[in-house]
Amino acid sequence: MESTSRRRLALSLPYAVMFAVNLAFLIFAFAFEDPASIYNGFIRIISSRSILVTDYIAIGGLGATLLNVAIAGLASLIMLVMSRIKPGGAVIMALWLTAGFAFFGKNVFNMIPLTIGVWAYSRYQKEPFSSYALASLLVATLSPIISEMSFFGVMSLPIEVAIGVLIGFGVGFIFPPITAHMVRMHSGYDLYSMGFAGGLIATIIASIIKSMGYDIIPVYEMSSGNNTIIAIMLYTISVALLCCGLLAGGENSVIVRIRKNLGEYPKFFKHSGRLITDFYFLYSNSIYINMGLLCAFATTVVLLLGAEFSGIVIAGVLTIVGFGCFGKHPKNVTPVMIGAFLSALLNKWELTCPQNVAAILFSTALAPMAGQFGWLWGIVSGFLHVCIAMFVGELNGGLNLYNNGFSAGLVAMFLLPVIHVSKRMRIDHED
Repeated sequence: MESTSRRRLALSLPYAVMFAVNLAFLIFAFAFEDPASIYNGFIRIISSRSILVTDYIAIGGLGATLLNVAIAGLASLIMLVMSRIKPGGAVIMALWLTAGFAFFGKNVFNMIPLTIGVWAYSRYQKEPFSSYALASLLVATLSPIISEMSFFGVMSLPIEVAIGVLIGFGVGFIFPPITAHMVRMHSGYDLYSMGFAGGLIATIIASIIKSMGYDIIPVYEMSSGNNTIIAIMLYTISVALLCCGLLAGGENSVIVRIRKNLGEYPKFFKHSGRLITDFYFLYSNSIYINMGLLCAFATTVVLLLGAEFSGIVIAGVLTIVGFGCFGKHPKNVTPVMIGAFLSALLNKWELTCPQNVAAILFSTALAPMAGQFGWLWGIVSGFLHVCIAMFVGELNGGLNLYNNGFSAGLVAMFLLPVIHVSKRMRIDHED
């Protein structure tokens, strides 16, 4: 009886943590602004075009953005619970990504048609929706397509909204089969594999729109001046996750729990992080130690760079946190971020511009490259990632939120044969 209750607790903890995080976002939303301002800001958010880069803090204010984050997160959580989907590393990661990208580009309006499309595909395949839970959350990488088509400004609003919803449904329907083939292309070395698939779909859709003579007008909305509030929020999340990781477990003694969970943590560094590395399946609640440390690390990097915590940068931090249970740890992200930093330092943009800072954070999609092939190739991966990420968005008109996943996939596909050739050459030379 006691062991059964402990298993239930272990299963419910990831959802409980995410519920608490989203509830905190909801509370903080109304602590920063009055309800009327939040409502007006929220309407501006859901009616925005939402293509890259649309910072919801700049569009609707911090309070309205936190409300959007909380609603998107809680809605996703409720969907998973009602579908009786057990938490795993991939699902936990996707919930953190939902929170992160709800700071820019993803909202409760443009998420729903995509999710319904994925659900329809599961019905078509006559398979349980649980098999597509991950796709149903991460398909929101293409959320800007729905908003762009719904507020295109060519036809009447109701017609455009109907078109946007229908296209979103169709995109959601084709998303799972396309993503199923993407991992093979980069051999699991791009952790943002769904973003790679999203980049392909978005590029095709953007090409169709442009070929018909319509322009996708670029957006550059960035917020500033919120560093103190956001840094406190992120460090609070770090501490909460660390406490959760240290204290969680079935043992009665706090000391025993701390020793057990800390004892598990060094094992993380033995993994390259290559897909699929589910730390939650392997080490259970110790993931929160890793996630907490990564959150503090990424937050500190942004502050040391002297950058602003705009929506896209917050998303970068929370994405690193989410993948702390699905492939990332300090050992494999550090070399990639060093390479990305060097690239940002040498390119033509200001080091602290949001695109550079975001690319440095999101470059950790290539953490498995460092984990598998060592620090040197990790640095090279990060360097190339920033170079490509700064331009690849032009291919899809900003319709793919996980654009760094698209960039990382291209880097991995380019570097893998180069790495294998260099290894063969080294072996031949030694012989």
